[in-house]
Amino acid sequence: MKMRAMFLLSTLALGVASVTAAAAALSPQQAVDARKSRYREMGAAFKTINDQVKSGTLVKVTLRGAARNIAGAARDQWQWFPTGAGPQAGFKTKAKANIWSDAAGFKKAQAAFQQQADLMTKAVEGGQLSEVQKQAKALGQTCAACHRAYREED
Repeated sequence: MKMRAMFLLSTLALGVASVTAAAAALSPQQAVDARKSRYREMGAAFKTINDQVKSGTLVKVTLRGAARNIAGAARDQWQWFPTGAGPQAGFKTKAKANIWSDAAGFKKAQAAFQQQADLMTKAVEGGQLSEVQKQAKALGQTCAACHRAYREED
């Protein structure tokens, strides 16, 4: 019970932070810091989903938190790439400069990611392993497509 309460409080805090961050425009440095932090959190959330999919056993409360983390970040990511927050401004980042030069393409990729993240939340709520597996694959493909186009290699 104690772990669940901590999980719920951290999820709530993340939601409040997302709403608060969305309400105020970020400086370029804040945007870079936010995207680094939130993309790491999304990676951990996606790992949680993949681990459960691979195990064949879904723990809905854990999946719900992970899916909501990803969906919330998908909505917030619009503000993480303001003008002046990329490599052309001297920031050390894996974001490619074409995020800003091909803003329309990047927005399209972000919208696709947000759609898939919302579908993941629905799949988790449905509780069917096959649907969660299918949606995890679709979400991962959307991530990979954006990374190929707009993120530097590791």
